[in-house]
Amino acid sequence: MRKMTGKHTGATHPGKTDHPTQRPIVRALLAFLAGALATLAVVAGVHASGRFNLPMGVGAPRAYEQASAADSSDDGGERAEVKGTLATTATAFAGEWILTIDSDRTVTVVLTASSDVVKFMNHLPSVGDWIEAKGLWIGPDRLEARRVRPDRYEANQIIARLKSGVVAETLAETYDMTVTGVLRSANIFLFYTDDDEDEEIRKLLNDKVNVEWAEVNWISRVPTGTPYRSWRWGEASSYESQHAFELVKLDPALAHYDGTGMVIAVLDTGVDVEHTALKASLLAGRDMISDTDTPNDIGPGLAWGHGTHVAGIVHRIAPESKILPIRVLDSQGRGNTFVLAYAIEYAVEQGADVINLSLGADCGSQVLSSAIQRAIAQGVVIVAAAGNSNTEVPQCPASMPGVIAVAAVDENKVRAEWSNYGVGWVDIAAPGVGITSTFPGGYASWSGTSMATPFVSGAAALAKQKKEASNGNVSVHHMLIACGEDIRAVNDKAIGPLLDVASAVGGQSAELEAPLPPLRGAYNLFLPTLANPGLDPRRC
Repeated sequence: MRKMTGKHTGATHPGKTDHPTQRPIVRALLAFLAGALATLAVVAGVHASGRFNLPMGVGAPRAYEQASAADSSDDGGERAEVKGTLATTATAFAGEWILTIDSDRTVTVVLTASSDVVKFMNHLPSVGDWIEAKGLWIGPDRLEARRVRPDRYEANQIIARLKSGVVAETLAETYDMTVTGVLRSANIFLFYTDDDEDEEIRKLLNDKVNVEWAEVNWISRVPTGTPYRSWRWGEASSYESQHAFELVKLDPALAHYDGTGMVIAVLDTGVDVEHTALKASLLAGRDMISDTDTPNDIGPGLAWGHGTHVAGIVHRIAPESKILPIRVLDSQGRGNTFVLAYAIEYAVEQGADVINLSLGADCGSQVLSSAIQRAIAQGVVIVAAAGNSNTEVPQCPASMPGVIAVAAVDENKVRAEWSNYGVGWVDIAAPGVGITSTFPGGYASWSGTSMATPFVSGAAALAKQKKEASNGNVSVHHMLIACGEDIRAVNDKAIGPLLDVASAVGGQSAELEAPLPPLRGAYNLFLPTLANPGLDPRRC
């Protein structure tokens, strides 16, 4: 991605230490020159950093940002923006709403008759919904709201796919917008507007000459639900030898394949790049939230450690594979679909064989769908979490065609009570309850379909290693899903078979009491058909 001009950056550059002097005017001049040189150096570094430099403002903002003195309003207060989940029931568009900002912090948002709440469309939010509030601080953790909106998409940002030959900057000037990002491979652009994004989208959609489609920049997040904050500290010994790996028959598989030569991209909150268990396996990744080359798992926050935990499971399943960490979510687990789509494109260009998506996004996102389709068309296996809402309603990106959707089971192979399920979109199940894995500074136990997903991503790397070594024509989807263990006898909801890594890479037939249903979408849209037309795709 090329860095392009934008209306806002939010970047600050620290000056250098002043040299001691006896003359105040000399000291002031030195400070000025040092600050100017530091700024020029940073600007030069930004312009020299190459194609994969995200423009400032494209990444997800911090979940909690107290305004600085420079953000003071005309009436003496300090402007601020907060994002969090609604902690108590909202009974009216006036009064006090409590937002959970962090694991140990809440902010009271005070709504008045002048607060702009139009984006709610007269529908009150529910407990657990993500909310964005902008206004003035009127006390410790008390915000008088000027504008409150559902935190479903980035304000003032529009994504559009332009028709061939259309110059984005010319179109932006026509509609008084600014180009702030681009996915060149698909002719998709991110625009910033000072006006209402919904109105600007309507204008672009009516421009049939220049625009293929336009949409808001939807928010992406780690799957929420019951297990979202349920974790506890663990130990290295319980990480290495836990029962979950026996459940998926990992050790027999590792006797033959270990992930050598495979690259697994983990698109998440980043990874603890100094963790002793992971350091040797990490490739140089990218932080697309802070726009740096160090995708560290930064805390504190509601989702702090999520990416490190996911990476640890991937490493245990495919220990000789390389992990490409890409930070697409902040410490609150918040990102957006443009950054996610760009990260998928980046992962493909960096040689990823498998992409792990332990997150959720809006099913209406065309930019995300386009990025996933292009990745799968290039042979990349994409694995995504089914979600933690105990629903059969399809979730994205897990339910998108060609993506392997993963549900979670406990140690008894029974669906976790919060795991999503559903015929036609959930493909396979893996352990997701009380999983011990790496965590910044140590180890921790966490639950969720986010934890089940890297079991399958790691197994996909082993299966792809086998496929490439044997020049086989059976898809990785088939190897994983058709070779899984039938667990329908203990589950009344559709979650697919249980991952069986040994059967997937060992060629052993799974013992099925009855034929499994056809694999969802595996041979319809993106994946190659089997060379032998007589091969039953339901058999391992």
